[in-house]
Amino acid sequence: MIYHVFGENIKCRDRVRFIKELASEVTNAHRQAYGSKEAGGRVERMIAWKPPAGGWMRLNTDGASHGNPGLATAGGVMRDTAGRWCGGFALNIGVCTTPLAELWGVYYGLFIAWGRGVTRLELEVDSQLVVGFLQTGISDAHSLSFLVRVCHGFLSRDWIVRISHVYREANRLADGLANYAFTLPLGFHLLEFTPPIVEAIVEDDVRGTAFPRYVRI
Repeated sequence: MIYHVFGENIKCRDRVRFIKELASEVTNAHRQAYGSKEAGGRVERMIAWKPPAGGWMRLNTDGASHGNPGLATAGGVMRDTAGRWCGGFALNIGVCTTPLAELWGVYYGLFIAWGRGVTRLELEVDSQLVVGFLQTGISDAHSLSFLVRVCHGFLSRDWIVRISHVYREANRLADGLANYAFTLPLGFHLLEFTPPIVEAIVEDDVRGTAFPRYVRI
């Protein structure tokens, strides 16, 4: 009887050790896959918005949602090589998911850029999911397929559009416009001039103000 109890205690200690070793393996695997500051997998970078090259316009768009789904908005702005405001918008959507809000931002941004005769456009979005939809397409069965196809309709027109993912630190103005849209009535609001609420962000971007972020290497 005493031996039996002792044997059970050994098994218990073995299980504890096994769990500890397993946790250590999972942690190491996570560090290898995603990096960490301690392991050198991430490094600090200074991130800033940069103006487009000569002959191009840059469009930044963003979507926001208070819940997923929840009350949602989108915003965007087009700027030239000097960082000048060349048209923007704020959209109070109502209730929808975050990816849908992001796509509405892309759609209205492309709508404005095409309508103003832009021929070379750099589109920057801080959602990797949405960038993937725009670059590689989406299944027809997906709930967002209709809006993705509408955006592709714009992208396939007679102009050059480059799509890229950027960090939020480089997309602060579009994010500010999306948040500003929460204060506006439902619907689309064309912004020909910089709203006072985001003037400081515009000035930061023109100056090239950068913000720290740990990124993968």
